[in-house]
Amino acid sequence: MQELLGRIFGNKLEKYEAVRYSLPLYLKDGRSFFVVTVCGQSFVIVRFLTTERFNINTLKKQMATYKNSLKESIAYGFDKVSTFQRKSLIENEVPFVALNGQVYLPFIGAYFEKSVKSEETVPEKFTWGAQLLFLLFLYENNAYTKTEAIKRLMVKPMTVTRASRILVEKGLIKEKKRGNEVWMTIAEEDRKAFYVKGERYLINPVHDVIYVPNGRVAGKVPAAGEYSLSLRSDFGYPEYVEYAFYKDDPGIKDMAGIDPSLDASGNLARFQKWRYDPKLFSGNVFEKEMVDPVSLICSLSDVKDERIHKCLEQVKEEIWKWQTTRN
Repeated sequence: MQELLGRIFGNKLEKYEAVRYSLPLYLKDGRSFFVVTVCGQSFVIVRFLTTERFNINTLKKQMATYKNSLKESIAYGFDKVSTFQRKSLIENEVPFVALNGQVYLPFIGAYFEKSVKSEETVPEKFTWGAQLLFLLFLYENNAYTKTEAIKRLMVKPMTVTRASRILVEKGLIKEKKRGNEVWMTIAEEDRKAFYVKGERYLINPVHDVIYVPNGRVAGKVPAAGEYSLSLRSDFGYPEYVEYAFYKDDPGIKDMAGIDPSLDASGNLARFQKWRYDPKLFSGNVFEKEMVDPVSLICSLSDVKDERIHKCLEQVKEEIWKWQTTRN
């Protein structure tokens, strides 16, 4: 950290010394302290030795305690900060120095930003996990704890953590820690406004498509693609019946399809393999299990057929009532 400040301030870095303070354990455990003088301005760097994540409210409260105890300006020191973390620190006026080239020291009037390869970036489009979380808020409740979302979506904790970060970065949800839980709350309660705000980030859920002879399905397997479109709009009956499956379902994961041009029976079905489980938000329409309207729209949005896009406008009207449709 001394080397980084030296590269930035040159001989204006007048002092950088390790010190020890008599402080409560919670204020010094896992941290080291350095007195720094730059351009005649002294401050203390509270260096985190292992932390990659932090709670901004806790940092702000502890910074006030450090200032009162040490009678110095305070800056936190990190190995690295992500784009999202940097934004949060600056918005909350928390000074910091990070070894991946991020320095914010407002008390000496200096803010430097340097792009580095190791810095986290938020993708332009949703990941499949972010799309699932978006659909959860679109179709269901206004707020969830991360624990509740993990159970409802049946995914790993890291999937929800990453998904939440993406939705927060795009202004679609807000996060707040209450006790031991992190609450996620929708930023725009009007579902049409929420959908419009997130529409540009949506992805096609279909990972792969196979053709299966005599493709009969058992149980509640949702209709998908043009087949589903034909059952819920004015679109005519398609060439194939079509169903959606999660790509990692044991029954379909290793299933191999056939070349439709080599089958003359005309009794083929199209099986879509999705990036996420289509059953999570499927519902009953006209006594037939269907994929949810947003995912259906995404799966057909790249098809160059005016008839399909006209019928997808009809499907879009289902979005606002899909929660009751599923129940």
